Amino acid sequence: MSKSSHRHFTNLITVSRCFVVRACLSFGCLLTRSDCVQTAVPPKDASEVAVRRFRALIKQARTKVPFYASRLGNIPTKDEGAINRDGLSLFDCLTQFPLTTKDDVETNFPDRITDGSDSSDWRLMSTRGTAQRLITVQGFAKRDAVRAAQLRSLRLSGGYQPGMPMVEIPPEICDVVCGDEGERDEGVLSQAWEMFRNRRLLDAKSVRELRGLVERHWILNRKMYPGFGRFGSHPPNHVLDEYVKRLRRDRPYVLKALATYLVAIAKHIRDNNVQPLSIPVIKTMGSRVTPSQRAVLEQSFGGTYWDDYGSAEFGSIACECDQHDGLHVFDDLFFVEVVDAEGKRMPDGKLGWIVVTDLVNTTMPLIRYKIGDVGTMTAETCQCGRTAPRIKVKGRAFDTIVDGQSRWRTTDDIVDFLEDFPGVDSGQLTAIGNQRYELTVVEDPKQTLDQPKLCDEFSSWIGQDAKIELRVASTLQPESGGKFRYVRGDLDQQRAEQIVSSGFSPP
Repeated sequence: MSKSSHRHFTNLITVSRCFVVRACLSFGCLLTRSDCVQTAVPPKDASEVAVRRFRALIKQARTKVPFYASRLGNIPTKDEGAINRDGLSLFDCLTQFPLTTKDDVETNFPDRITDGSDSSDWRLMSTRGTAQRLITVQGFAKRDAVRAAQLRSLRLSGGYQPGMPMVEIPPEICDVVCGDEGERDEGVLSQAWEMFRNRRLLDAKSVRELRGLVERHWILNRKMYPGFGRFGSHPPNHVLDEYVKRLRRDRPYVLKALATYLVAIAKHIRDNNVQPLSIPVIKTMGSRVTPSQRAVLEQSFGGTYWDDYGSAEFGSIACECDQHDGLHVFDDLFFVEVVDAEGKRMPDGKLGWIVVTDLVNTTMPLIRYKIGDVGTMTAETCQCGRTAPRIKVKGRAFDTIVDGQSRWRTTDDIVDFLEDFPGVDSGQLTAIGNQRYELTVVEDPKQTLDQPKLCDEFSSWIGQDAKIELRVASTLQPESGGKFRYVRGDLDQQRAEQIVSSGFSPP
């Protein structure tokens, strides 16, 4: 069979598989009374859907969740019904609510911030942030919405259809918890046998669990590779060769991985003159890539990098379109704001704290939740034609360095500076205080690193009085949450608020 015939045959198999998968998904949703397939398609009346969900959310939070019952007590109940009727917008109503912080969740978890529903139907989600780790709760409706939002993000950013092959390389800690405390991961047949043996074939919860396993293992065509483990950020060549070999064999349509893993594999392909792969869609999970790294990924993997935004607390929140000019918010599932330290909305294009209201999770409501990231927002219609608000995520203010000239240096700035320096493959910066920094770099084996020159130029770039303690390492190790943190700032809350308020401009 010729290469052309083989390609056409493979495409035919993929199209047929996608058709069967969509039918199976629809049947599974019908069997479990799920709206996953419908929710995966953005509704035409997104604002009306959002208002309806918001009313239900506030009613549930006020009557069933002690934390919000006391906090929302002074907000007039009539406002809930007045939205879009008396000229009161969803945002006008939301601005009356105080911000919810990670400390609020941690202090009130679980009894005071959940609705008292049957805990046997809960999924406990563990965040994998580089700072504070939290446990959040999702009921069946929210789990369904998470699946739908993931499918929507994959379809809008790259044209993925269920059934197309996908490979994921998550943070190493996923070998232990995978972000899902209590998530079941046995095989489909094992679950079906347990249901038969225990006479639970008609049990709604068991059927939903079986459906989730079928989707994950049989329908979504998803493979999961292990992370780099003890090798940290820079595995030896023979390990990276194995990743390239597996990717070439599995031929995924989508590759999703921690940014560190993607960059390491991509640089290995580039630096060793390995034939580029042919993976149409490249995405990160739980991490960011810099503009310079984005170009390397697209060159080595032979596809397009698509950015998206989400978290363990919420799932997928927003994604890029083909214009690559900001991330479209799923505004029927979430209400996203960019606010100042007091919770007041920032003008379009102005930097502020990203605040998210989950319109679906009534089991553990998160209303105006300060997720910890900063960014900008615009309500302008995108050139792609979509009208949903767009956000641009800057990163975490706590991972920002204030240099000797009182300029703010973001993680992207620092990583790009280091990786552009001859002889540096990657680096990690830790602010010790009083303009003292510990700089750890991994050398590029193909170039000689001039260490004194690096210290001098970095000191000049970061501030004339900066004192640099340089350390050369063979690899960088992740944080306890499994992610890699390339800038460890020394900012306190007050200083971080100042940075955001100034829009990362000199004070």
